[in-house]
Amino acid sequence: MSAPEIATQRHVVIFDCNVYLDIAETLGEPYTLQAFNQRAAQIGRDPLPHSNSRNDSLRAVAVCTSGRFAGAETLEVWTSDHIDRMVRNKATHPTTEDAVTGFKGLGWSQANAEALVNDLVYGIVSASGGGTIGQNFPDGNPPLDHEDGLVYGACREIMRSDALCRIYCVTNDHGFLTDYRQGKLPNHAAVLAPAQFVALVRAARAGVGARNIAEAH
Repeated sequence: MSAPEIATQRHVVIFDCNVYLDIAETLGEPYTLQAFNQRAAQIGRDPLPHSNSRNDSLRAVAVCTSGRFAGAETLEVWTSDHIDRMVRNKATHPTTEDAVTGFKGLGWSQANAEALVNDLVYGIVSASGGGTIGQNFPDGNPPLDHEDGLVYGACREIMRSDALCRIYCVTNDHGFLTDYRQGKLPNHAAVLAPAQFVALVRAARAGVGARNIAEAH
């Protein structure tokens, strides 16, 4: 009689649009996979967190390219219609500061903004074996605003489809991170800054490596 099969832990990450925009601003217009890979190699051994937090956004996405969290455990990147739309809109927003919101965009062309979503967002989604949830409703709103609520709502949709997976929401939004740390949000996902997410994945992989070495002796 064969031994029962042990289910492999599934990990899912939702990147807030500000993570993708950090990468776009760091690499410049237009986005290319070659530039992404070159920068990832250049900063791979730099201290964590990085002195330039945008580089931690790039490293957070880069650690997902294998589709593996640690050992056999999977790591999938998922997105949503809202995240795609916000990345596209904020990439094309003028670089001059908005008089009402204070927001400054990247000033990219519409074509390059579309390519950013197709090549960066869906590039990592495809490489990691993830997908898109499409449209969704917000969650944790309030205290989150509507936009952040839609990002967190995407995590809730993943949980509804697979209650056993571990979900991470990675964002640079300090208010979002603070609300999570203060226990103001539903606990279906862990809300982490990019550097925290990179440290988590690295620690998990180091632990698997150490166990493999111990078992070999």
